[in-house]
Amino acid sequence: MSTSVPGTEKKRMGVRLLTPEGPAFDGFATMLVAPSVEGEVGILPRHTPLIAFLRTGDTRITTVDDEKVVFATTEGYLSVLEDQVLVLVAQAEPADNIDRARAQAALERAEAKLAEAEAAGDEVGRVAAESARRRAENRLRVADQ
Repeated sequence: MSTSVPGTEKKRMGVRLLTPEGPAFDGFATMLVAPSVEGEVGILPRHTPLIAFLRTGDTRITTVDDEKVVFATTEGYLSVLEDQVLVLVAQAEPADNIDRARAQAALERAEAKLAEAEAAGDEVGRVAAESARRRAENRLRVADQ
């Protein structure tokens, strides 16, 4: 016999946050907020099917236990289909694991490389340095939340 009261069960959805290195998160959640190129997108159970391109930012997951898990994520995409959310990104680092000093050093390196590339007229180097700077700035912002 069930001891739960009808209607009190939380609606949930499966969430997989994947990187080339493997899953950063694989479990059930009641909400996910991700940084799409059009702005933040919030996903709840029973969301309509969706595909969205993601930009560098923070991806926030609320687990079925009401735990808030935050990741510094890079570009990728998000897919929603039948209460299953798949987030594919190049990198996903849990906010709790971010070493602020390392992130600050990465930002300084990226800014130095950007200045070098601009001085040399190196467009490819400039684009790579700007991408590295965005990632470092994002890691610092997520670490400070």
